[in-house]
Formats: sequence, C-alpha cells, structure tokens
Amino acid sequence: MKILSQFRRLLCLLLIGCLLLSGCAGNPAHKQTVSEQFDSFLEELFQEEAASDTITLHYTLAYPENYGITDYELTLGDLTVEAMEASGGELTELREQLQSFDASQLTREQKLTQELLLDYVETELSVQDLYLYTEILGPTTGYQAQLPIVLAEYTFRTRQDIEDYLGLLEQSDDLFAQIVAFEEEKSRAGLFMKDSVADSIIGQCSAFIEDPENNYMIEVFDDKIASFEGLTEAEKETYSQRNRTLITTEVVAAYQSLIDGLTALKGTGTNEGGLAGYQDGAWYYEYLVRVKTGSDDSVEELQARTEAVLESCITGILEVAMSNPEVVTKAYETAFPLSDPEEILEDLIGKIDEDFPEIPEVGYTIKYVHPSMEEDSSPAFYMIPPIDDTQNNVIYINRLQTDDTTGNPLYPTLAHEGYPGHLYQNVYAYSNGLAPIRSLLSYPGYTEGWATYVEFYSYGISGMDPAIAEVRRQDAIFSLGMCAYLDMAIHHDGWEEADAAEYLASWGIGDDMAEVLYEVMLEEPGLYLSYFIGYMEFMDLRDQAESALGDAFALKEFHQFLLDMGPAPFYVIEAYMTDWLASQQTAA
Repeated sequence: MKILSQFRRLLCLLLIGCLLLSGCAGNPAHKQTVSEQFDSFLEELFQEEAASDTITLHYTLAYPENYGITDYELTLGDLTVEAMEASGGELTELREQLQSFDASQLTREQKLTQELLLDYVETELSVQDLYLYTEILGPTTGYQAQLPIVLAEYTFRTRQDIEDYLGLLEQSDDLFAQIVAFEEEKSRAGLFMKDSVADSIIGQCSAFIEDPENNYMIEVFDDKIASFEGLTEAEKETYSQRNRTLITTEVVAAYQSLIDGLTALKGTGTNEGGLAGYQDGAWYYEYLVRVKTGSDDSVEELQARTEAVLESCITGILEVAMSNPEVVTKAYETAFPLSDPEEILEDLIGKIDEDFPEIPEVGYTIKYVHPSMEEDSSPAFYMIPPIDDTQNNVIYINRLQTDDTTGNPLYPTLAHEGYPGHLYQNVYAYSNGLAPIRSLLSYPGYTEGWATYVEFYSYGISGMDPAIAEVRRQDAIFSLGMCAYLDMAIHHDGWEEADAAEYLASWGIGDDMAEVLYEVMLEEPGLYLSYFIGYMEFMDLRDQAESALGDAFALKEFHQFLLDMGPAPFYVIEAYMTDWLASQQTAA
C-alpha cells in the first residue's frame, strides 16, 4: 500500500486550481514554441497544485525552492462543501487550457501528460454533481487514519519545517470541524455511513487519543528534535514542549470533535448495504471502479474476468495436489526461508536483476506501526518520499497483521512494498525523468496493481519449495479476487449479507467469513479493486505481449516498457503498447 497516494487524493479532493494560459512565464524576446509553452504551463500547474496544501508540498518536494516555490500558505487544505462545489468551474477551465495545446506540436512524453491530465479532468467532471458521495473517512485509508502517520513521518530538514509542522498541528481542530460539517451535509442528503462503520472509526479515534500524554507522535517528535543539528538544548526543549501541548490539546480536541460529530450522526444513515442502495450509488460506484482500477471495462465485464481467475486458481491448486497430495496440507505449515525484513529485502534486490531493469542504489528504513494503530493499519505500507529525494525510503510493518505461515507472509509483503514493488517503481519513475505534475495524479490501479503483480511473482523466487509456493500463490490470488468480486457485487449489484454468504458457500467458504467480509466491503468501497483488478490488467498485458511476440518476448523488456510509461490508466497504456509491440516485432 502506498500511503501518500491515497492521502494526496484526499487532500486534493477535486481541487485542481485555476491557471491562466496567459500567465506562462518566458523570455519576452523569445517566441516560445507550442512545446515550450506546454512545459511552462505544466511548470505553473505543478507549482500551484504542489503548494495547494502544506503536507502535499512537503511530501512532494524536499527542496521546493528548486522548483520555483519560495512562498506558500501554511494550510492543511480545504475540505469544505463550498470548495467541492467550486471545483467544477475550475476543472472546466483547466480542460479548456489543456485542449488549447496542439498535440501534434508536442513531444511523445508531453502528449502522454496532456492525455492523462485531460482524462483525469473528464473523469472528475463526470461525477461533479455527486460530490456528497465522496467519503473522507474510512478505517484504513480515511483521513483520520492516515494523518497521524503522515505527520509522524514529517521530515525536518530545516528549522522552517519544524515551525510548519507545529503550525499544521494548530490547524487540526479547524480541519476536523470541516470534516464533521461535510459528514453533516452527507447526513442531510441521506448519505451518511452505516452505524457499524461509524463505530469502527469512532473506536479507532478513541484508541488514538486514549492516553494523550503517551501518544506516539510525542515520542517520534522528541526523537527527531533530539537529533536535529543546529538547535540549542533550550530550543529543543521549547519545541518538544510546544509539540506536547499541541498534541494533548489541539490534536486530541480534533479527534474528540470527530468522535462527537460521528456519534451525533449515528442513526441518520438511510442505507444498511452498499452504494447500490443509494439513488445514484451504482453510477458513483462505476466512477470509483474507473478511478481505482484504471480499467474502462464495465463492472459486469470485470466480474466475469474475476470469476475466470478464481476458477483458474482452484484448477491450479488441484493440479499441484494431484501430483503431490501432501503439498496442500503442508502449504501453511511451511514458513518462508527468510523472516528478517532486512535479509528479505536484500534477497529480493539480488534476485530481480534478471527480470527487472536496474535502478539507482537507494537507502531504506524499516519501521513498525505503533501498537495503538496496529488493529486498523494495513499489514505494511510504503511512505512515498519527495520526488527530489528518492534516496530516503521508509517501509512500515504491522507486526500484528504479518504472519509467515498464515495471513500476510512477510516475504511477498516486502516484495509488494519494497523490491520490485512500490519502492522500486517509485525510484525508477523519478530517476528516469517522469514529469513532476504526474506525481500529483493518483492511479492506484497501476501502483497497487504493479505491487500486487510483483508480490505474486516473488513467490517463485522466495526459495520455498516450488510446489508449496505455487499453492500459496494461487490461494493468495484467490483470496484477493474473492474480495474484489464481493466488493463489486455488494456495491454495484446490491448484494446483501445473505447473498454474499450464499456465493461464498458455493466456493466452500463458511458463513462466519461472510459476515466479516460483508462488513469490510461496506467500510471502504473499491478498496480491493486497485490491487486485484490492477494485477489482472498487468497479467492481461503480459499475456498479450507474450502472444504477439512469441519467442521474441523478453520479460525484462516488457517490465521496462510498463515502468517507462509510469502510473497511468490501463486503457491509455494499451494504446501505447501497440506501438511498443510493433517496435519489438521489427527489432526481432
């Protein structure tokens, strides 16, 4: 899971700023070409968007002055209804500006960026009137879940970074008041969440502020201040005290206001099921599917493709079992050969050279989710570094939810988060000159799909017995695919818990899992689609390439093509792959 890609999307919620084409900078004595004008336009667009809120700026750029950003407003962003309503006009203006550039006068990379920005704008405009269907909160990817981690990882490079961080803490209460106001507006429209989901978020917030004086954000801040060079001991003590005061007052008050707001709104929800239970819910879900997967297939087509993969997984497991009946029994009694995170990552780095292009050597740090956040956090996640500081990477591991023989085994989990997953893909993209503006566009189908694709690839290089590794790989694919199918059936087709139980029973899965999975799907619609549909799209692209190229297919070159494209919707990648296949065939 890439935590900042989700967080940035929440912060920039439909808030693409206005830029006037006439404002593009340039030498008045030099008449710019269309290509140069477009570069100037993208530069200003990036500056405007990167500085739209301070967390986005800080996590996008380590040194914003090198990108022309020397002055910015200290803000956590604007999540008001008024801002969401106003975004439609801003998006329309941005579309007109993008369309004013003649694509035939642009380079290949510029054309791709123009195409992606236009697609992004059109997709957001398609649901402009349904902004109240947006959910800012959620047990896993919600604002309240990610904010503590994002703030805890806020890097202090300068004294100004420390002041900015403390200034953001001072604004937390105001921003949470905006969130509560937005939830109240959703309630008036009959779109407030189910009570059980509200209870989950309330419980999470309560656990976070249960012991304010020992909140882990205080401990993390004190450690960073203690090692910060250039401060006197008195200054360090002053900063630590300011942080402790803000955490125990402003931040605690912010989370308490959210607890109180959600508690007051409980019982106002009008729908106990998925999005399909709302008037425009199925339509909004179709938008979510497109955004989260990058696929332009209909939900019905994705369901059919998913069921085909599920059947293939069962067939694959049976084929292994027929040749070696004991394998299935032993599969989850057998641990992966490596269990130390550092050893696993070094092992992966040494084994992927044959199938993946080289990237610059970078550093990484393994950290562990604080016990107070373990229950609701992902098994692991990668903190996206600034695009101008990919040398320093952080991977968090949730010890409560990673287990080598059941649940989430650590070896493939670190392949997902590290090499050749999120860390590797992110470093590759920005060490090869990906346009800065693209760092602000979220394509979870590509990013999570790639990480899931290489996660399943890693079973084959783990050193585990090949037959056991294959059984576990197929079982992992099946489990993820089942969640994705249920997500679509619940939110698009209107399945109730009994429908989910009946479907699971057809695959030999008991009723006890139906209740758990049904609740999980209700909490965050589309959460599993980015992973599974994204994985499925990558596998389809690979199958197409292997079929077209035959003996000329080279896995390493295929991976390089995908990585060179950078995060994008699959329906865009497919068009570019046609040209790539033609070039490969010519070379062969």
